[in-house]
Amino acid sequence: MTAALIADTFISLAAFGGLAVLIGAIRSFDAGSPLTRRFLFGLRVLAALMVSRVLAWWTGLFIFEAATIISAGLVPLATVLLAEGLLRRHAPKITKWIAAGGAAAFAVLAFLPAAVDPWRLVLLFLYQLVTFALAGHMAVTRDRTSLSKAENQAVDRIALSLLLILPLLVTDFRSAYVDLPVRLGGVAILFLCWLLISLGQRAVSHRDTVVSFAVLLAAALLGALAIGLENGLDAAALVRTASVVTSAALLGVIWKDSISLRTEQRRQSLIRHLAEDRIDDTLGFLKELQNHPLVEGALLLGEKELADLDLAGIKALFAAQPLLRATEAGGLAQSDAEQLAWLLEKYEATHLMLVSARPFRLIALNMPSVSATPGAETELKVAQRMAFLISERNARDD
Repeated sequence: MTAALIADTFISLAAFGGLAVLIGAIRSFDAGSPLTRRFLFGLRVLAALMVSRVLAWWTGLFIFEAATIISAGLVPLATVLLAEGLLRRHAPKITKWIAAGGAAAFAVLAFLPAAVDPWRLVLLFLYQLVTFALAGHMAVTRDRTSLSKAENQAVDRIALSLLLILPLLVTDFRSAYVDLPVRLGGVAILFLCWLLISLGQRAVSHRDTVVSFAVLLAAALLGALAIGLENGLDAAALVRTASVVTSAALLGVIWKDSISLRTEQRRQSLIRHLAEDRIDDTLGFLKELQNHPLVEGALLLGEKELADLDLAGIKALFAAQPLLRATEAGGLAQSDAEQLAWLLEKYEATHLMLVSARPFRLIALNMPSVSATPGAETELKVAQRMAFLISERNARDD
């Protein structure tokens, strides 16, 4: 057990963790589309590569070494397939022949004895380098006008990751002539995962992503430097420490971004409710709305539940402000503020909204997290407006 082996193992397992998080995030959106299947194929190949090589290092079994070579040979093919899907056009025939032929060749070369190395590794490196360059050429020379803004953004993010992957790829090929302190391919894969998962955050630009990575990298390097100075590490140990710290930080950021994506997906389901559910019946619409995760447990209050209050005053208050928050009670007249405070306390609510004027109905919600989320506040206003318009239409029909 050497320090280099421990560092390589940690980075590879961190890369596997990042890939697993990204695969889960992609599957939760649209696992059935052709482009998604190509994405998932490439990510699974990378995940298999990370796991098989860790098992090969720690067990020395031939089967895992062969699996590592086969997985590494499939990576260029997966890259070309993904490029075709993203660009919505076929790769040149020469690119297809190189990608498919190389993958088939290394599926055979993987079962040759280790005595063929380092030539097998040299061929693998050249195969990956040439195929990545061809895929990058496809991305650079694409017709941008034939793709949407989102598609161009996805291609740019992946091309940006290739700029990082290619230099770091050299460190994964060990020989008597190239023996760097640590393999950095896993770090490149983690950066790729971060770029891809950030595609779900439309407001994040390329510049924001690159700046964020630079800040994270600088913080990790400073942390590693502090550890190195404190413990008197040599240059090789310092490089390994910096790589491990960077991998851990990237994995944490990827996990955090995946949680943000899941939260955004749950929040967007309120929009789907407004767009797809029934709008011919106020009570039916509100009942379905109550099942939404953001407003789960919402209470429907009619005139019977409000009988202890000044109903005329309550009606006038909500006619002027259909959606009221607990934080707004201080800006109301004293009588209105007292009634609002009583309602909020009785029903343990943070929001009250008018959903029907005839008959008069309110909904009491307890969503403290929404008060700090402008997007969710807007969706709540849309839900209130939709419910009120449905009730007004039903009242006119009656």
